[in-house]
Amino acid sequence: MSDTAHTPPKHTVSPELGPLLKRWRKRIDHRRITGIDSTRRRLKPGLTQDEVASLTGVASSWYRQLEGGSPRPISEQFVQRLAMTLRLEEAERVILFQLALGHAPPPPRTAPDPASYANLQSVLDALLPHPAYVSNLWWDIVAHNKPQEDWFPWLPYEPNLMRFAFLYPEARDQLVNWRSDWAIPFLAQIRFAIATHPDVPELLQLRDDILDGNEEARELWADRLAQAHPDGDVRGFSLPFHGGQEIQVRIMAFAPMSHPELRMIALVRQ
Repeated sequence: MSDTAHTPPKHTVSPELGPLLKRWRKRIDHRRITGIDSTRRRLKPGLTQDEVASLTGVASSWYRQLEGGSPRPISEQFVQRLAMTLRLEEAERVILFQLALGHAPPPPRTAPDPASYANLQSVLDALLPHPAYVSNLWWDIVAHNKPQEDWFPWLPYEPNLMRFAFLYPEARDQLVNWRSDWAIPFLAQIRFAIATHPDVPELLQLRDDILDGNEEARELWADRLAQAHPDGDVRGFSLPFHGGQEIQVRIMAFAPMSHPELRMIALVRQ
């Protein structure tokens, strides 16, 4: 693997970055990460360099050189994946961007006003023990219940379902049969959403981010499939919460009448 999306760097990576990356990866609880061998005995806590490389989609030798202080051409997409993999807080994410790219990260997307979704939150909580969430038109998750965050610990770091599915290599391990059961129908949903809301810039940006950052998505997009929603689909997960054991869930999709632009999704384990 390699960081194929990079462009020639305009900023020299700071020598302070390597030691920070090493410290950040060593504090990670590997049991919360899917896509690595969490059963083998470890002499030290945290993630290895090879595991960080795998989870961020780059070659192990490339990442070792980055952590060792060798100048590397780095893309913003890679830095975003690295921040998510290392579970960085917002202040740490700012430091990572400054040291790696020489500029601050993009501002976080505006969080919704919790009061706007108070009634929906009560519905989500009533769906316990099933994980449930509400996403907006461009798949930002704007409300969720506790089981949803237990199942998907990436939520605090990447609130957009589609960006996680296509731009983070970890998703290929968590979403069983990634290409056929997730990537193809997800892209079909994005195409349908754009067809019905062609002037929403967030949808167009989502499409462009995914196609720019995922070569396989570009290939699948050419099939021009369209799908309105996943209601009733049965799909598989392999999640840290279940110890990596594969489980099947039925996706139940609803549209609140008071907010028809939103989607309410409940995951019912089969």
